[in-house]
Amino acid sequence: MIRAAAGRTESERRVPQEVIDALVQAGMFHMVLPASVGGGGHSPLVASRAVEEIAYADASTGWVVMLAQQSAMFAIFMSDEDNTAIFGNGGIIAGTARPIGRAVWTESLAPGYLVSGRWPFASGSSHATYFMGECVVYDGDEPRKDGEGNTVTRAVFVPRDAVTVFETWDTTGLRGTASNDFEVTNAFVPASRGFQMLVSPPIQPWAKPGVEPLAFMNHGSHALGVARAAIDAAAELMRTKKGWGDAPLSLLPRMQTAIAEATALVESARVYLYASAEALEAELDAGRMGEPTQRSRVRLAASHAMSASVQAVDLVHRALATSSIQMSSALERPFRDIHTAAAHVMIGPMTYEAAGRVELGLSPDFPFF
Repeated sequence: MIRAAAGRTESERRVPQEVIDALVQAGMFHMVLPASVGGGGHSPLVASRAVEEIAYADASTGWVVMLAQQSAMFAIFMSDEDNTAIFGNGGIIAGTARPIGRAVWTESLAPGYLVSGRWPFASGSSHATYFMGECVVYDGDEPRKDGEGNTVTRAVFVPRDAVTVFETWDTTGLRGTASNDFEVTNAFVPASRGFQMLVSPPIQPWAKPGVEPLAFMNHGSHALGVARAAIDAAAELMRTKKGWGDAPLSLLPRMQTAIAEATALVESARVYLYASAEALEAELDAGRMGEPTQRSRVRLAASHAMSASVQAVDLVHRALATSSIQMSSALERPFRDIHTAAAHVMIGPMTYEAAGRVELGLSPDFPFF
């Protein structure tokens, strides 16, 4: 179903609603939530494997599931009542973790915030039921400061009917993710319906301390799914298309080499990603946080999975030359999608820098390590 709808997903710049409905029914968006919140109770590792398979079918669909799964993990910071309001009946979050909004404290209606702002990159904005925007907290006209003089921020959750979406997402790849801008103007958000990123402690008893690296490993899983789709598409082209002398491309040594090298890149990165994640998950299940390098290597493995996937897709795309550059080619969409996905900050150069600092015995100085 996902693969069959991929052309529409791209041309309409959103995942068709029937696909979203099927994914909701299958529990894909809420895999990491416990049953008490309407989720599947799965580990981030299991959920990441699901993202890989969805991305194999269509990168844009895999992307919106990936980010919704990440956002679902914010449920650990909120009450059962607020989680039911947000995630009940298949609720899905889109949003941006960037403190560029304004949350003014108020008690006129009830304790809470009047929220205003405009945020970019809200993947899944076409079907989200709640939007998360990170804000600077204000008391009147003055930004609130904590005891150490730092500006206080808050991630808040706003229902769709209080949000205006602007269709700004017009990109090279991942065209179907609807990663648009959204705007909120003086929307009231109850005080309990939010948290301070990197500061607020979890309040749910089912929260697992130290899970953060696993929460973002699905970026690597997504990349692997896209790369596998590209390799399979390339192999099919090589088997069916004929070159000079009317011989199948599959008989050419350079094609064989490209497929072999691409496969090695993706499969080795896949083993590294899931082995690193399984090792950390075992530590967390035993009530331990894991050593800094063990935690860091999950983030490193996710970024490496992206880098290896880009290399693999480039290898087969280049090997097939003019057979891959036509818009009708099965390779052109994964080529565009993987390069767009690689631009995300959570698997970009700063993650490598942070992992390198940890390997050298230093602090990562980057979140969610």
